Amino acid sequence: MSFQPKLVFDSDPGDPRFGCIRVRHLPPDLVSFLQGKFHSLLQSILRVKVTEPVGAGVDELPDVSGNYQVLERALRFTPYFPFESGIRYRASFDLRPLGRNALTDILTLEFSFPSRVSTMATHVVQVFPSDDLLPENLLRFYIRFSNSMQRGRAEQEISLLGPGGRPAPDVLYRPPVELWDRSMRHLTILLDPGRLKRGVGPNRELGPPLKTGLDYTLVVGSGMRDVSGRSLSKRFYKTFCVAEPVREPIEVNQWVVVAPGGDTRHPLVLVFPRPLDWALLLHTITVASEGGRTIPGRIAIDQCEKRWSFTPSSPWVAGLYKMQVESTLEDVCGNTVAGPFDRPLSQSTHPAEALVGSDGSSPIFQFGITVERKRLEFEPKSLASTNSSPASTAGLTVG
Repeated sequence: MSFQPKLVFDSDPGDPRFGCIRVRHLPPDLVSFLQGKFHSLLQSILRVKVTEPVGAGVDELPDVSGNYQVLERALRFTPYFPFESGIRYRASFDLRPLGRNALTDILTLEFSFPSRVSTMATHVVQVFPSDDLLPENLLRFYIRFSNSMQRGRAEQEISLLGPGGRPAPDVLYRPPVELWDRSMRHLTILLDPGRLKRGVGPNRELGPPLKTGLDYTLVVGSGMRDVSGRSLSKRFYKTFCVAEPVREPIEVNQWVVVAPGGDTRHPLVLVFPRPLDWALLLHTITVASEGGRTIPGRIAIDQCEKRWSFTPSSPWVAGLYKMQVESTLEDVCGNTVAGPFDRPLSQSTHPAEALVGSDGSSPIFQFGITVERKRLEFEPKSLASTNSSPASTAGLTVG
C-alpha cells in the first residue's frame, strides 16, 4: 500500500514548543537521494517561517533555523531553539527545487502555541564570548535574555565603555534592523567591521575598535524591555581585557577528540585550541551514520566556547559514523577554515577555500568514527572529496 507524503507536527510530551516538523511517507528513492545532502538543499524543500512578524518595522523574518534529519521514509526538522509561544509559524514542503513537480502537491502546515506570561523578572542570562580575555579583533557579542524582548532599544541601552569607564566611540556597529533571533531572546551585537578590516578606510582613520592590553565593559541598560513591556531587573555589565588579535584560520586537525564507548549515551566531545563562535557551534557540526543519516541528540557548549559535546538520543551502537564540520564555522574573530576574516586581498588562497564547489556550496570537513568499546585514535589525513561535496577527511577510531 502506498501513501501520499504528509506534513505533521510531532509534539514533545514535556513541552510542545520542543516539538519538530516531519514529512512522512516519502518514497524510498527520494529518501535515498536526500541522504547526505547539504543543509541548504534540505532547507529548500522543507521550510519553516514565522507568518506574523515580531516587532515594529519588520516585514518578514528569515526562515527558522534548525537541524534536518533524513529518516526511514521521512524528513524531520528540529529547531535549534524551542518554538516561541504567541507566534504563528508556517511549515511548507515543496519538491519543485529538485525538479520533482509531479511527485506531490505543495504541503503546508500552520501552527502556534498559546502565549505564556512569565512571572519572573527579565534579566540578561549570559553574554558570549563568555571569557574575560578577548582578542583585539573580536567580531561580535551574543546577549541572551531570560524572556523574549522588544525591538528598538538596543542602540540606546547597549554601549561599550573603555578604560576609566568612558564611552568608547564608534566601536559598535548599529545595523538598520536589530539582529535578534526568532525567539527574540538572543541579540547579536557587532563591532564595527570597517575598523576590523585592515587597510580599509575606517581602520586607517580610527584603528581597530579595541586596543590590546586595555579593559572594556559591555553595558546592557535596564531600559531594555521584554514583550510584556517590563524593564530588566537591573543593568548588566561584562568587563573584559583585550588580548592580541587572532588572524589564523581554524585548523580542524588541531582539535582534540574524545570519543564515546559503544552501548552508552556518553557524549562525543571536541576540544578546541581557542574559542569558537557560540551560535555557529550549535548548527555547523553534525554527526551522521555511515549511510549519511543525521544522528539525533543534544549539543552542549562550555569551557568558554572551547568545548563542544554531543549526547545522542539513543545509545551509540558499534559501527561507522561521520562527524561533519561545515566550513561556515567561525571563531570569535570571524576566521573560518577557509582563511582569516581580514586577510589581505593579495594573500594566496587557503587550501580549504579551494574546496568550495562550482555551485558555490560550502565544503564539509568530515571525520570517520568507528564506535566499538574504549580506546580512541585520531589520525589526520589529506584533503579528499565526497560524492556530494568537496571535503577534508580524517580518520577517527574508537577501538
